[in-house]
Amino acid sequence: MITKKHLPIVYFLLGFGIFMFTRLSNLVPFINIAILIAPIFILRFIRTQPRKKGVWLTLLGFILSMNIALWGLFNFDEQWMTIVFGGIRSTLLAIIWFLPFMMDRLIYPRYKNKGIISTLIFPIVTTAMFYITSLEGPFDDGGGTLSSFSYDYHSLAFNQVRSLFGVWILVFIHSWLYAMVNFLWENEFNWKAIRIPSLVFAMVFVAVFIYGGVKISDNAEKETVKIAAIVLVPEDGEIIPMSRIFDTRTTSPFEETISKIEMLTNKAVGQGAKIVSFQEFAMVIEYKEEDRLKTEYQRIAMESNAFLSITYAYFGDNEKGENKHLFINGKGEILLDYTKRYLLGIGDFGETAVFRKGAEIIQSAETPYGTIGITICKDMGYPSFIRQAGKQGVDIMLNPSYDWPRSSTPWYLTGAIENGFSFVRPSYNGYSYASDYNGKLIAHMNFNETKDGIMYADVPTKGVKVLYPRIGDLLGWTSLIAMFLLIGLIIFTERNLAKTLEPTAQNKNK
Repeated sequence: MITKKHLPIVYFLLGFGIFMFTRLSNLVPFINIAILIAPIFILRFIRTQPRKKGVWLTLLGFILSMNIALWGLFNFDEQWMTIVFGGIRSTLLAIIWFLPFMMDRLIYPRYKNKGIISTLIFPIVTTAMFYITSLEGPFDDGGGTLSSFSYDYHSLAFNQVRSLFGVWILVFIHSWLYAMVNFLWENEFNWKAIRIPSLVFAMVFVAVFIYGGVKISDNAEKETVKIAAIVLVPEDGEIIPMSRIFDTRTTSPFEETISKIEMLTNKAVGQGAKIVSFQEFAMVIEYKEEDRLKTEYQRIAMESNAFLSITYAYFGDNEKGENKHLFINGKGEILLDYTKRYLLGIGDFGETAVFRKGAEIIQSAETPYGTIGITICKDMGYPSFIRQAGKQGVDIMLNPSYDWPRSSTPWYLTGAIENGFSFVRPSYNGYSYASDYNGKLIAHMNFNETKDGIMYADVPTKGVKVLYPRIGDLLGWTSLIAMFLLIGLIIFTERNLAKTLEPTAQNKNK
C-alpha cells in the first residue's frame, strides 16, 4: 500500500515516466494520449513539494526524461557528435518544458483559493512561456516544444480551433485540463467547491467541438489540381543521413540526378499532374554550379509544360551556402526564389554550420491553380512566420522536406488549419502527405514503402479565410501580459502588507 509519504515519488515516476512517451524516440514508442496524462502528475508533484525542492527535482525530471527518451535520435556518423548534439538539444528542450511548471509553483500558491482563477494560472503561464520561447530559437512547432499538443489523439474537429487563435489555444486548453484535474484533486472532488470551474471548462470544451464540427461539415464539391509530390528513392537502398551531407560536403552526381528528376517529372506530368514538387535537397551542389543547375531546372519545367517546385542547396567557397526552393512555370520562368529561413541545427552542428538563413519573408505567386506559397521543411514550425501566408491569401503551400530523424506522422499538418491553405509536403526519409485547409489528409506516402517515390493528390485550388492570420498571436500576447499582471499583483500585495505590518512591529518594539 502506498502511504501519503511516498505519494510524491509516485507522482514523479508516473509523470516523467509517461512523459517520455510523448516524444518521437528511438527507445520508447510514441503514445498520443500520454500528453494528456503526464503533465497532470508532474504538476501534482511540484505543487505538493516545498518550493525549492520541487523546482529543482522537476528540472531534474525533465532533463532526465528528455535525454533518455531522445537518446541517439539525431544520429551523426561520429558518435561524440551524436552525444553532444543530442545532450545539448534535449537539455534545452527540457528547460523550455520546465519553465511553465516553475512559474506556476511561484505564482499559484498566492491564488490557490481563488476558485476558477486558480485553474487559469497554469494555462496562462504555460502559454506565455511557450510563446516567448517560440519567437526565435532552435525549436519549432513540430520539432519538440509544441508538437505534442497537435497530434491526432483527438478528432479533426477539435483541431479546427487553431484557425481562430493558432497553436496557442491548444496549449491553453491542454494546460487548463492539467490544472482542472489538479483543482478537482485538491478539492477532493467536492461538487460545491468545483461546480463553477468544472462547468465553465466543460462549456468551453464543448464549444470547441461544436465550432470544429460546423467548420468541417461543408461537403460542397471543390475545384482541385493534381499535384505530384516526389522523393528521390535511392536505388541502392542506402539513406544518406543529413549530417553526412553537411560534414563531408557531399554533392549530388549532377548529370545522373538531373536525368532522374527529368524522368520523374515527365512521368508525373504524364499522369496528369499540373504541379510537380520535389523533396528538400533534390540536388546538392557547389556554388559554381548554381547557374547551370537553374538552367536545367528551367528547361525541365518548360519541356514538361508544368509548374515545377524544385529544391537545391549549394556549398559556398569561402562563406556559408544556402538551402533553396524555386517555383518555375511551364514557360521556364522562375516565379519564386526562396531561401530557407529556419535551419535545423545549433551553432556548428547541422545546417547552421554550412548554410546561412534566408530573409523572413514568405513568397507566393498567382497561378491558374490558385495562389501558391513555398517554404522548406522546418520553416512551417514557426506560427508567426507562416502567418504571412495566411495574410497573403495563399491557397496551396508547398513544403519539401528532408526529414532527420525519420518522420512517421504528418508534421506541421495543423499549420494548414490556422492559415486556411491546403498543404503538400514531399519528404525524403519520412512521411509525405497532402491535406486540405481543414487538415484532412488527401494522400500520403511512406518513404520506406514507395517504389517510384511519387505521390499524387487532388488538392483544392482555393483556401478559406480564417481568423488567426488577422489577429495573430493575440492569445500568446494576452497570456504574457496576464502572467506579468499576476506577478505584479503579488509584488504589490506583499509591499502593502509589509507597510501595514511595519507600524505594528514598531509599536511592539516600543
